[in-house]
Amino acid sequence: MERTSYPPLTGPWGSVLRHPLATVLLAATASLALGFAPMPFWDEDEPRFAAIARTMLETGDWIVPIYNDTLAVDKPVLMHWCMAVCYRLFGVSEIPARLPAALATVATGLALLHAGTRWFSPAAGVVAALAWVGCLLVGIEAHAATPDAILTALTTWITVLAAEPLVAALNRSPASPLPPLSVGRAAGIGALAGLAVLCKGPVGFVGPLAVVLPWATWLAWQVRRDPATSFGRQAIAGLRAACDATACVRPVVFGLAMLAVAAPWYIAVGVRTGGEWPAGFFFIHNIGRFAAPMENHSGGILFHGLAMLVGFYPWSCFLPAAIGVAAWRVAGTGTAPEQRRSLGLVLFWMLVWVGTFSLAATKLPNYVLPAYPAAALLMGALAAELIGRDRLTHPRLLAAGLGWVAFGGIATIATVLIAGQYGLAAAGPAALVGLVPVIGAAACWWGARSGRLDPVMALVVTGLVYSSLAVGPAAARISVANALPPLIAQAHRHAGGRARLATYGQNTPNVVYYAHGHVTEWKPGESAKAVEQLASGDDVVLLVTEEGYADIEASLPAGTGIVGRSRPLFKDGDFLLVGTVAQPSPRQAAAGSTKR
Repeated sequence: MERTSYPPLTGPWGSVLRHPLATVLLAATASLALGFAPMPFWDEDEPRFAAIARTMLETGDWIVPIYNDTLAVDKPVLMHWCMAVCYRLFGVSEIPARLPAALATVATGLALLHAGTRWFSPAAGVVAALAWVGCLLVGIEAHAATPDAILTALTTWITVLAAEPLVAALNRSPASPLPPLSVGRAAGIGALAGLAVLCKGPVGFVGPLAVVLPWATWLAWQVRRDPATSFGRQAIAGLRAACDATACVRPVVFGLAMLAVAAPWYIAVGVRTGGEWPAGFFFIHNIGRFAAPMENHSGGILFHGLAMLVGFYPWSCFLPAAIGVAAWRVAGTGTAPEQRRSLGLVLFWMLVWVGTFSLAATKLPNYVLPAYPAAALLMGALAAELIGRDRLTHPRLLAAGLGWVAFGGIATIATVLIAGQYGLAAAGPAALVGLVPVIGAAACWWGARSGRLDPVMALVVTGLVYSSLAVGPAAARISVANALPPLIAQAHRHAGGRARLATYGQNTPNVVYYAHGHVTEWKPGESAKAVEQLASGDDVVLLVTEEGYADIEASLPAGTGIVGRSRPLFKDGDFLLVGTVAQPSPRQAAAGSTKR
């Protein structure tokens, strides 16, 4: 690839580029470690997946995923295996459950360092790796007991390893046909795809292929096409290019290696569950999620594009302009062919993941996390061109981007303070993390104008510090508002050690995980059964909403009543603990006397 020559870099970038691997590992490890503040699980997914992994470890059954004594069909098994192994090594707690995601995030960063260095420049590789680690959604997913970071690491390495020999071959001989992958490389990539399928299903196999095959077809078409020929001949050249691209991937070897890794578990879980697990996973959680919104997770066609502007912050403030520049260079005739091929891959990569999930009915920001490595490579490639410049280029564009960086910091402060008025108690100091991008934007602009500080270096540091503080100390401060874990601990203390916990009206994975045992779930309309269980022993504690308590209050057994309450985050009412009380209330005593 033709690159612009600059004088040898001195100062911080000179040291970084002499030791790029050490720099990336040190910066990523420090940033991710700062984010590992002790805090309970959040949301629905983390405690659910953690409970499944703990059950595997306790029962020794590593085939069938079980949640609260019921079959869990929403995700395959790789994530549960990783978490269970960490439990065995480090004990059962939140940090070991989140450790696989952090390790996967580092693995993705190393893939970006490798690809950015090979396809663009050493500086691009370093910036891409650190831009990946230092954006908001990656910081969150790197500290979450969920499969998304693991899937992204696998799909990133698959894409890089499949594309790398094609880029190298065409750089050596641009007019040559695409070379097929070696059998060993195709088998290795297929094995990684098998792990990705074990992580999150068919998307782990289809997603990378949907990136590499169209891009390789485009490359082959560039070799075969002749602009002077007729449209029909060019169409034939396009078909031949598609065949060339397919052949170079060695789909038979690739697919067989994928099946060799993934199929044994899928067959085993299907046999063990009488086909129930495959039916639930493929038809409900794959086809069903794509065809119709599930769990109120819906959005318009622009949802993922807009969500990426938040999730890839602070780098997203420059992403639209970077996409425009890259598209212009790919389409232009004055761009070096090597750069056109690499930038074309990055654009295909982003388009496939964001575009496909934009068509799905169910939408969540983390669905397009596999597109973030492509965005990081794009930012790395273009930002690296600014390193070492002795003058400020495109000052208006830089000023606009930094203005959005500063605005994002102000928005962070406002969001936390406003959320404090809606249940995010004691979170005020966490708003201070919003000052980081404001200060970082000012430092970038001052450095660019004065020449005393490299603006790319300043933005790299800003992203790393902001994401690590936001998901670490700030999130730990906010986690005080996560009321369910301490409420469950109170239930156990009330029962004198281990409560037989039941819920009426609403159950959540947080309740199941922190109950450390089976939680009986009674649905609305089953109040009589809930009261019957409550009367079966002093160690029974019933968790109910305020609305649910109104259903059962009149029929509570004598000597039972409210023994604890707490307001979960962003809920309109309290969750109540109902159990044996020292003295029955007058109303309950009178009710008991009437019954007798």
